[in-house]
Amino acid sequence: MSRKAAAQLGTSLAVLAFCLAASAKAETFTVFDPPNALETFTYAINGAGAIAGFYVTDSEHAHGFVRAPDGTITSFDPPNATITQPLAIDDQGRICGRWTNSHRSHEHGFVREADGTIAVFDPPRAKQTFPVGFDSEGNIVGFFSERLVKGRGFLRAPDGSFTVFDAPDALVTAVASVNGAGEITGEDLVRNVGSHGFIREPDGTFTLFDAPGSNETMGIGINADGAVTGIYDDADGNEHGFVRDPGGTVTTFDPRRSTDTQPRAINARGAVVGSYADANGASHGFLRKPGGHIVTIDAPGAVATQATAINADGTVTGYFKDATGLFHGFAWTK
Repeated sequence: MSRKAAAQLGTSLAVLAFCLAASAKAETFTVFDPPNALETFTYAINGAGAIAGFYVTDSEHAHGFVRAPDGTITSFDPPNATITQPLAIDDQGRICGRWTNSHRSHEHGFVREADGTIAVFDPPRAKQTFPVGFDSEGNIVGFFSERLVKGRGFLRAPDGSFTVFDAPDALVTAVASVNGAGEITGEDLVRNVGSHGFIREPDGTFTLFDAPGSNETMGIGINADGAVTGIYDDADGNEHGFVRDPGGTVTTFDPRRSTDTQPRAINARGAVVGSYADANGASHGFLRKPGGHIVTIDAPGAVATQATAINADGTVTGYFKDATGLFHGFAWTK
């Protein structure tokens, strides 16, 4: 990027920040980027409002960051990492995610403690490791691929030991989220059948479920009560959202004008956030309130918005693309 373009971008962001501060009382948008960031992507927020994600400095390097509730941003990387991708942050400030080095042939897991210390890990025989979250006991949950198996679930205990699990009869077990009680949701893939959503209880028992009319169902987020949000594909390959309540009732939904709906997270109150595409292919964020009302989230001046996480207080984080084609992080409340 030229100095002139960078200056213009900085001016645009300053104007944007001013406009957001002066916008209607009904909502507040805060835009941020770590120092030296070319682009910023956010994926997780905890109860205190700390946000975790990564930022890109060039085509070869991406770094993890945590943004404190006061706006202070701290960057970090596991040793020898060239790409660091945080995916979850718990209420103790622990962060987990994946990283790779310059060879990029193997993605590994990491956990960053609240004091900044980082441990790297892989389940036995793992070729690719994808940590996705923490339960209240400090266990890290995710999935990994082996040489012959594309997805198996894992639970890594605080002492570093692993429990490996598979959904019943599944060729692939893809874990997406865990709640504090240790209930896990995700998607299985069964030969000649397609995929189902699942909930794995802490005792290891599985419940499989499907959204009505779905070809494939994927659990994406699970809250403290065991309510699950996720995505299902219809016969035409279009994606829709759903919420499965703790009793097993599945409610499907789409924002108005959506052609593809992708929920990403559900908070303790049952509010769901995600993104959807309109008929023109433009991406918008959304908030689905517990009663079912859906609000569109678009950063001012954005050409695409992705809402990725929500905490119990209703603060939403995500990222958006500006008119120059670059991505920035945001926090939003309504």
